[in-house]
Amino acid sequence: MEVNRDESLVNTPADNDKLIIAGSGNVAWNIYKIAAILGYRITVIDHRAITLTRERFPEASELLWGDVVALLRACDIDETTSIVLATYNHEFDPPALHAVIKSPARYIGILGNKRKVTAYFSQLKISGIADELLERVHLPIGLDIGGQTAAEIALATVAEIQAVKYRRCGGFISVKRKSEVFEKHDELF
Repeated sequence: MEVNRDESLVNTPADNDKLIIAGSGNVAWNIYKIAAILGYRITVIDHRAITLTRERFPEASELLWGDVVALLRACDIDETTSIVLATYNHEFDPPALHAVIKSPARYIGILGNKRKVTAYFSQLKISGIADELLERVHLPIGLDIGGQTAAEIALATVAEIQAVKYRRCGGFISVKRKSEVFEKHDELF
């Protein structure tokens, strides 16, 4: 049996979705795993050779070892690129953000907890980054789905990247009951 296939409809890495992950720790590894399933062309950057290995990231397009900031500056970043900054102990996150903040990246996110967020944004404003550029930054990264583990944080992060890609808010899509009558959403059924 012959099958006609329209190659333009196939979702492949040729769709040009790129993900750059600065950091190769557990959250970064889990982000990589989920993004690989979705077909992203992934670049992982780190200064720690012990965690930046082909065995750990076999499907990554590139593994770049060395000066995180210099390597980010050398990356080809366009409007199909998402960037996650998750460096070890957040050591390179501020200078890494400076390296990419003015890029045309579709998504820029920084791993961090709520306690660090306020101090981090204050530090960025003091360093002269304009408010309209700061508004592009997702800090802390991820949709609020209640995750605690590295895998859950990664899932929330990739979900947020997808929401930004498709210009969606990331809310529930389920049909809700309203006064004992179900709402009907024709576009879904």
